[in-house]
This record gives sequence, structure tokens and C-alpha cells, in this order.
Amino acid sequence: MRNHGHFQELIPIALRSIPYILQSHVFKAYCALENLYAERPHWSQQTWEYCTEIIRTDEPKVQGIIAPKLMEIDEIVDPTSGRDFGPDWILGRGLMPLSYWAMRQKYEEIGFADLFQQYLNKALDHPKYLGHEISVLAGNWQFYNDVLSSDEASERMQLFLQRFTEFAVTTFDSGNDTVFDHPSIDATPSETEILHEALSNPGFFGHNVLAFVWSQRIQSIMDEEQYKASLHNLTVMNRWHSFGEAPKQVNPLDVDWTESMLDERFERYFADGPTNIHQITLADALLWVWNHHPEYRRLCAANIVCFTNGVSPK
Repeated sequence: MRNHGHFQELIPIALRSIPYILQSHVFKAYCALENLYAERPHWSQQTWEYCTEIIRTDEPKVQGIIAPKLMEIDEIVDPTSGRDFGPDWILGRGLMPLSYWAMRQKYEEIGFADLFQQYLNKALDHPKYLGHEISVLAGNWQFYNDVLSSDEASERMQLFLQRFTEFAVTTFDSGNDTVFDHPSIDATPSETEILHEALSNPGFFGHNVLAFVWSQRIQSIMDEEQYKASLHNLTVMNRWHSFGEAPKQVNPLDVDWTESMLDERFERYFADGPTNIHQITLADALLWVWNHHPEYRRLCAANIVCFTNGVSPK
């Protein structure tokens, strides 16, 4: 991804944005917006203002560090049993707000790179509905690297850790693990075949495409077994049928778009599509497909048309 810091004024807003459904998408959206601008700076000012307004208003905001006095505690001990309720015990049970303290303890002990790997292994354990466990997790990693990796002692890092805590607790440790019957996968397809399946069955607001693209973006920090697991999980996502219904298919357009047509249709996608933070993240993912897989440009174009008309294929 390419981050030129064009939208730096959004960083404090992103760091104070909290989820109102399950997971916050704002870090992923900020990185996606910077990437879109780096790739397509000639888009209209109206489009950029529209996107920044989504990041400013899509999610509720907090003023600063939550429960700052809690962060000053050295340890949490049961006075009756003398048991030390350490960070792993607290995080494993999703206890809030104690998990804010626990995550900070883990970060100070092992650093964010190792902390991320622990949650990456949890994410790859099995796929979940919409694939947020991989796409949002990867967005957090990208935001850390683009914005915070050289500024780890700052208040911004502490705000980020609290947002990461909210994501981790909601996604892995608080009972929100949406269970669905996984289809049996005899053999994992190739990367390009998985992408084709995702573009043909993108799901709600293109989440299958989002999961694929963001898994590719963190491939370099996965070992071989982790990456194999990610491809298997993406295949499960693509082939799962919601509520037993066959997925709605997106078929490639029968015409080729020029670069100028692509720009025109993307601007229409933002102006006329359903207003949602996923407009930013999906546009970035589809532009990645357009650039990296020209053989799928007609399918990519079909997805842009599809999500200009609604939040899912009809």
C-alpha cells in the first residue's frame, strides 16, 4: 500500500472511533483512503470530501484514554485466593474494561509484532462470518506500520491499543464467534482461482473480496502453514451459502473499461452507492484487483456496478 499522509488530519479521529456493531473498520478505511489517493489523486475533490466525511462520522467517538487510572495498576490479584489474574487470563475471557489493562501489559511484554502474530493464529484457526478476523486484523497491522511503528511511546499508541483491544475481545473472546456450517473443501484452489470465486460471489459489501485482498497484504509476515490456512479459510468463505441459500453470482461485464471509464464509474460508485465505510475499503480492494489481476478486470468492473446499486448482489 502507498501512504503519503494526505489525510493525516483523520488519524486522531480514527484513533478515537469505536465500533457500534461488532468491529471498527476505521483503521482499514484510513489506510484504504490513503492508498486510493496515492493511486488516483485526480479524482474529484467532492469524492475525497465525501470519503473523509464517512471516516469522521461513521462511528461513535471517545475523547481519550478509557479508564486511565486502570492503566496504572501493576497487577490484578484476588485477595481471597491470592491468585494472580494475569493478562492472558483476562483477555481469554474478554473481561472489559480489564482487557484494556491486559492488552497494554502484553504489548509492553512482547511488543506489537508478536502480539499481532498471536491474534493472527487465532484468526486462522477457522473462518468466521464476513471474514473480519482477517481483513480488519490486517487493517490494524497496516495502520500500526503506516502511522505508529516509529511512535510507540506516544498517547496515539495507547489509543490504538485500546481500539485493538476492542477488536480482539469482540472478535475472539466474547462469544460473538458466529458459527456456520463450513462446506467440505477437498482441495484448496490456487490464489487466482480463489480470487475468481470471491469476485463471482463477493457477499455482503464485497467481504469475500476484502478478505482475499487483505490476506494478500499480510502474506509477507505469514509462514507457509499460516498462508495455507488463510487460503483454505478464504475458500470456505467463498463457498459458504448463507442460510442455505445459493449465493448471488456476479457475472463479468461483456465490455472492457478504459482507465477513464474506471475513474468515472468509481466516482459514480461513491456518489450514488449506499453510504457506508465499506465504500472506501471495497473501492481500494477492487482497485488492487484491477492493478494486479488485469485478467479479472471485467469481473472487477461488474463488482463496481453491483455495489453502486446496493450492498449485495441481487
